[in-house]
Amino acid sequence: MELNGRALYNILRGNWLENPSLDLKAWQVEDYRALSEEELWKRLKSLGLLLDRSALIAYAQECDGPEELTELLVNGEQGEEIWEHAYLILFEFWRRELPDRQTLSIFCDELDFLMDFYDRGTLEDRVALEEALDDLEKILDESVDAGLQPKEAFALIGQFSAHDVESFLYDYLAERISAGQELTASEWIDGFYDYVQDVRWFDFLRARLFARANVEESNDILARLVESLQEKPDLDLSLEIATFLVREGDPLLFKQVILQCLDSIKTEEDFQDLLAIVANYHRCLDQEKEEQAIESLFERRSHRQLDLPFDRNDQDARKVIDNLKM
Repeated sequence: MELNGRALYNILRGNWLENPSLDLKAWQVEDYRALSEEELWKRLKSLGLLLDRSALIAYAQECDGPEELTELLVNGEQGEEIWEHAYLILFEFWRRELPDRQTLSIFCDELDFLMDFYDRGTLEDRVALEEALDDLEKILDESVDAGLQPKEAFALIGQFSAHDVESFLYDYLAERISAGQELTASEWIDGFYDYVQDVRWFDFLRARLFARANVEESNDILARLVESLQEKPDLDLSLEIATFLVREGDPLLFKQVILQCLDSIKTEEDFQDLLAIVANYHRCLDQEKEEQAIESLFERRSHRQLDLPFDRNDQDARKVIDNLKM
């Protein structure tokens, strides 16, 4: 997917923070939010853009966003690197000087900024993130009112985002459910449901919401999900459902999901993840003999490379099935 706005540079910076040895130029991974205004002007001047604040704002009034502003001020003959470096500086000026003229790229950059802090466990103000999610829902609704299809509107957000917004929404709402904030999670599940590409993950969230108040409805949702996964497998989702069913839901459904997982497993790591889930299932039911049998399989395989392909005819897969008395 083609990325727009600052998304690519946010990805580069994130990768660089994880691995500072990457061959990237300093200006590509700089934290422009941390630069003083004086330093930003100095950088612009070094690129040949001799402007003051009033001139810059006057030019910005003629443009729809920092991308168009860069096109206006930077001569294409100066080269791609000059354009990109200037864009990052002008983007930061726009963010600071024109807060009332929010563009999609500016909004998605702020959302990326907040999601990144959340993922790293350093977000101090959850309110700011939740306000941004409310704004995201409004932007999507307005896009649909303007003629876009819901999933097209969400895909457009993805083009301006360094994060997988759909995955983030699922993880965040799952965490809200675990924290006992079912009402908040329910409102966002309903609000984003029509926009996400794979609604099955959100159906699973709904099943979790119903698990305590209406077990029958929860099991019905899960049964439909499992049927859908039979037609279109998704190992990650099947493992999530299996993990949930360890403690809640229909044991027969749990066993059905385990069979689906065994059909979809591709690597040794996948199989060991499955073993951990099944061992926990037996532990919760106080089935010590069965739990020990699975733990023995796990211990015997623990030395194997996790990225090795998994042979579906592996006898240990058969032992898992037998252990579940299927």
